Amino acid sequence: MTVPVRPPTVLVWDQLDYLDWAYDIERSMLEPAGVRLLVPPRPDADAQLGEADVVIVHDGPFGADRMARLRDPLGLVCYSVGMDQVDAAAAAAAGIPVRNLPHWATQVVAEHGLTLLLAALRRLPAQDAAARTTRWDHRKLIADLGIELFSLQTVGVIGAGRIGQAFARRARALGFRTIATDPASPDTGPDLPLVSLPELLATADAVVIMAALTDTSRGLMDADAFGRMKPGSVLVNVARGPIVVESALADSLRSGRLAFAALDVRAVEPPSPETDPLRDVPNLLLTPHTAWVAATSHRAYHEEAATVALDLLRTAGRLG
Repeated sequence: MTVPVRPPTVLVWDQLDYLDWAYDIERSMLEPAGVRLLVPPRPDADAQLGEADVVIVHDGPFGADRMARLRDPLGLVCYSVGMDQVDAAAAAAAGIPVRNLPHWATQVVAEHGLTLLLAALRRLPAQDAAARTTRWDHRKLIADLGIELFSLQTVGVIGAGRIGQAFARRARALGFRTIATDPASPDTGPDLPLVSLPELLATADAVVIMAALTDTSRGLMDADAFGRMKPGSVLVNVARGPIVVESALADSLRSGRLAFAALDVRAVEPPSPETDPLRDVPNLLLTPHTAWVAATSHRAYHEEAATVALDLLRTAGRLG
């Protein structure tokens, strides 16, 4: 009796059901190649892990216990630029390749980071609040806000990968001087010199986080780091929330050590109103992890996920 050959299968383990995504773009690219796409409801996903050759993970955590349920795993795809939702050590021990989606978000996240930087340096929330009053006290705003020309300021970028470099190019186009710190980055050229983290913190008028979340970067921006930053400087984070110790950031903003912070990501998403250390903190602008949102990049996001899954299957010999 001939046993039917199981078609190559990609499983979306934790589908974004709250966004009503149908994964039609992935399906349109995978099925013509003879690949089956499974998108089970989240409660049913673990039961179908044994059918998957490649698993797509959005939020995670996806650890060793779930990897052990895979029958013949050919790869894990982190549905993001970041890769912290998958236990990298467990995957390496199991010999399972882990890939991310490195290209789709470069432009949109760089643009969002620049938007937050400009809003922070021009203190747009304070100006908006002032403009909504019946008395526009320009003199008080000028005295209190500390606004300065972009061309007189240095932006320090933590993380000089694709997105960090794309952001720095845009910042320089507006007149900023840019420096960066990244032990994993090659030479970034004279326009983005690499310096140590202490030098960056002491030099920069604004610190912008573009780094991946790793064991090294987790908690990197703590009370000591904020104490090393220039008085009156600003912080922008469009990377991962746990890189910043939020209680220390709250203290730095309340004390006036930092003039302003703009965050797209939080340590806990969404934060609890009861336990949020940044609740009612002044001089803070928040966006809800939307740096990646744009119509064009949204399609590219789905297309790159399918492309990476197909590449893993081809590399393993499961596709012609």
